[in-house]
Amino acid sequence: MARFYEILGIPFGFVISIFYAVTGNYLLSIFFLMVVVKICLLPSSIKQQKSMAMQQRLQPKLRRIREKYGNDQQKIQQETQALYQQEGFSAMGGGCLPMLIQFPVMIGLYQVNYHPFSMVLRIPTAVVTALKDAVIPLITETEAKSTFRLELFALQHWSEIDKSAIAGLTAEHIDKIEAFMQKFTFFGLDLAQSPDFKNFSIYWAIPIVSGIVALASSIYSLVRQRKTNPEMAKNPTMGCTMLMMPAMQIYFAFLFPISVGIYIIMSSAMSFLQMIILNHIYSPKKVLAKAMVDETIYRRSKEENTKKINELNND
Repeated sequence: MARFYEILGIPFGFVISIFYAVTGNYLLSIFFLMVVVKICLLPSSIKQQKSMAMQQRLQPKLRRIREKYGNDQQKIQQETQALYQQEGFSAMGGGCLPMLIQFPVMIGLYQVNYHPFSMVLRIPTAVVTALKDAVIPLITETEAKSTFRLELFALQHWSEIDKSAIAGLTAEHIDKIEAFMQKFTFFGLDLAQSPDFKNFSIYWAIPIVSGIVALASSIYSLVRQRKTNPEMAKNPTMGCTMLMMPAMQIYFAFLFPISVGIYIIMSSAMSFLQMIILNHIYSPKKVLAKAMVDETIYRRSKEENTKKINELNND
């Protein structure tokens, strides 16, 4: 499994290395990665927004189905699915895809964070191996067993390593590594550190901010849901879901290094902003109005075609 996670980090490391080569800033590189991910997910987000708008249109029909069949849940479900199919509506609405994508991105960033030499700075493999061997005598026996963290340990113990003993380590490599070290912090916080749940510290700020942003986004989403789908919003599970997402983000922010936690914050904030913008651009009124216009055009076109066919048949 560890090997699988390392492989998962390779494409993210490649993207981060490109952004780092351009910007010379690790956090800025993570920000641009987040932007790329959001752009890739934008069609799914637009689909989800349109789906929420279409829910409002279907509410009267769904209400009539429930009133007609009472407690016959099987019949209600059948008629609901038939209505969705007739209207070309997907209950999923693309809403799960963004959440599914975020987890491998976090795992990928986790790996990139622990492999700065090979994945970000693109130091030759032989040199990286020599650096990892050189740092083993400088760390504890327990730390040495965490082989996936040896590159990071080498970065943290850089001043103690005898550079002259590392075969293939050039002055260019040294300058590149030392420049990277200077910017591997965020307001003085080591990006490689993970917040310790048992011991309060300044690093707790990352999970706390992450939870606040996620909670604000969840509340806004619940308010929208109450407007577009009042019946679903009354479901008690909606409140549980609203609290579950912030709790999950806080958990992940404690689990991963703060570089990943900062990515989570940036991603959540961008999603919140995107939600507000898309709600304005694809508001239920606008989406429903366009749908009605499209239906009218389609119906008139069909009527005209039918009329022409009848005229040809009469001739």
